[in-house]
Amino acid sequence: MGQQASFITLEASLEHLEMINSFLHKWAKKASLSTHSENELLLAVEEVYVNIVKYAYTKSLGKVSIHCRIDEDSLVLKIKDEGIPFNPLQLPEPHLISCLKERKVGGLGVFLMRRFVDKVKYEKQGKYNVLTLVKSKKKDTECQEGEGRRNRGS
Repeated sequence: MGQQASFITLEASLEHLEMINSFLHKWAKKASLSTHSENELLLAVEEVYVNIVKYAYTKSLGKVSIHCRIDEDSLVLKIKDEGIPFNPLQLPEPHLISCLKERKVGGLGVFLMRRFVDKVKYEKQGKYNVLTLVKSKKKDTECQEGEGRRNRGS
């Protein structure tokens, strides 16, 4: 299969979350992701997008672009914004063992985003923050095949 790609650019507003989900749903289907993997990807992107809307553009509305492409074994998303530079990979892992009263509010979104995709990369490209999320199709196939074997009793 040849490489497929497209992108969507929107004003960074929570009003556009539905459009982003629709765009990603089409790409998840093109990539043959399972419903489970698609949902993980949607949650990961939602976390990134909401953080951009809330924190990247403090003085005015900015733009967010989401570039999707299908490689041989994965769906690759590049999320670009021109907001305040922020590398989510520099955040420390949350201390999940603490009791709820001792935990500070927030901090789990980036943790979950990192768990829901197979690879995350951040880079500053000129004026752009670029966060790359990779969701493997191969892992998805292995999980589906494993499910099939369990359902057949093998």
